[in-house]
Amino acid sequence: MKQPDQILTLSAGPSQLISAICDEIGFEKTINEQLDWDKDRCHLSPGARIKALVINILCGKEPLYHIHHFFKEQDVEMLFGSHVKAGDLNEYSIGRALDALYKATPWKVYSTLSVSTCRKLGFSLSTLHNDTTSYSLYGDYKKTNDATEETTKDLEITYGYSKQHRPDLKQIVLGMSVTPERIPVLANVENGNTNDKGWNLAFIQKLREILSKEEWDQLIYQADLALITTDNLREMRGNLHFISRLPETFKISHALKEKAWKNGEWREHGQLKPQKKAASYKIQSFIEELDEHPYRFVVVYSDKLNEQKGQTFQRNLRKEQTLLEKAIEKFETTTYHCEADAQEAWEAFQKAHSSHYFHYSCAIQPEQQAEKRTTRGRPKKGETPTMITVYPPRLHNLKENEEAIEEKKRKLSTFILITDKLDRDELSDVDVLQTYKGQEAAETRFLLLKDPRLIDGFFLKKPSRIEALRIVIVMALLIYGILEHRVRKNRKQEEKPLVLAGNSKLFRPTGQVLLKELQEIKVIYIQQNGKVLRYLPDNIGEQAKRILELAGYDLSIYVSKKKEKVAN
Repeated sequence: MKQPDQILTLSAGPSQLISAICDEIGFEKTINEQLDWDKDRCHLSPGARIKALVINILCGKEPLYHIHHFFKEQDVEMLFGSHVKAGDLNEYSIGRALDALYKATPWKVYSTLSVSTCRKLGFSLSTLHNDTTSYSLYGDYKKTNDATEETTKDLEITYGYSKQHRPDLKQIVLGMSVTPERIPVLANVENGNTNDKGWNLAFIQKLREILSKEEWDQLIYQADLALITTDNLREMRGNLHFISRLPETFKISHALKEKAWKNGEWREHGQLKPQKKAASYKIQSFIEELDEHPYRFVVVYSDKLNEQKGQTFQRNLRKEQTLLEKAIEKFETTTYHCEADAQEAWEAFQKAHSSHYFHYSCAIQPEQQAEKRTTRGRPKKGETPTMITVYPPRLHNLKENEEAIEEKKRKLSTFILITDKLDRDELSDVDVLQTYKGQEAAETRFLLLKDPRLIDGFFLKKPSRIEALRIVIVMALLIYGILEHRVRKNRKQEEKPLVLAGNSKLFRPTGQVLLKELQEIKVIYIQQNGKVLRYLPDNIGEQAKRILELAGYDLSIYVSKKKEKVAN
């Protein structure tokens, strides 16, 4: 019997599932249609190369200059076609794909892919959560004078407000818009010194370009309090529905809190989440004018906010009390020979140590005191000291201003939301709160983009490639989000948790857990007589099989080129 020409054990892991999801949403086709490339001369399309980079990001995390080593352990023919070899996926071909993506404007390419995906898979675009984060970079990035290089036309790597707490490093800023299901819809890389207040308006214009008129009219744009400036409100007026948090810098914020606590007409809502330690809320709402235009303001009381900020306030209160007691003790050691001087010193002390949270008073009473001797030596026997009148300040009754403290605690436990949606029947006050709290959808995705367990360091010299790569990472996040959402949704219908190593039970598994659980999948690759046979070992875990089924596929995607999605 003739021996096989080649027998390999390939570490497929989740790569075939990622490839199947890419094929399902038309990943390669959508990208290729937007990029400029020579179909006759290119051995591998830029869409396929970007797909390879997405697979590496989610599975291998190899640096770009080692990416071909990662694909040596993959079934490249199943992923990209029989004409492709691992050596084709090297740092140079990936770099050229990033250059092509940059020339086509990365955010436009991505938004075309993401919006078509959302429409195809049924993700609603009626509410989008928007935020920015910064990414610190190491190295010296200078502008180039090369006329053929478009590296710094749009992107400036420079110093700015660092959300990674590294002001010593240059950075870039990534703005992103996600659905409530945590699917990124729009992403754009900005200059490192981009300000959130100005960023919002530019980002809104990009959203307007990618959404249909019907989607735009139904859209609720949710962002943090950097959105709310007088200029931004005027720009959005009549053009965009929004929900955000009202900054404390607006005078109306103090007035609304006072009004809410004075009338006390709170509506108990309870928890937004079923967790035991989740915050409980009470709400009131008012329609008031800001900049001569009506808005709905939802005043929200949170018991967790009260607890958290209350503890910080108490610590600061004790510090203030200690400092005040020391100042009083020092002040009382001084005596004055003139009542007017004592009174003047007392007034100066009050001015220097005024406190909104503590009351104290002062008594200046004349006292008789022996005058200090001016001659040297011991006093003579029978010498009577000269008595003088002095005016020592005596501070007393240091106590807390309970009313002011309680007022401060009330204000710390409340925050105010603002929206242009005035009709409570169309959007209730609770809906406004729930939409605002959905901001964590963007925040959790930013945390994921910075998690070295998923996305490790990359080494690039060109700012253009840095910009393009950041958008490719968001593309990986798109596939990640689809996988995570689909598995969670289908698992919920079965009401049976995933049981992983250590008998841990997961009802809402993260994408990271799912990808890790699929890493065990291997493929036996046999080449004989010009034919290729693929087999799966019998020891693939049941949970890995179940994850594939919950994602809408099965193990056949690893051995058959037909990657049709099975019933969801």
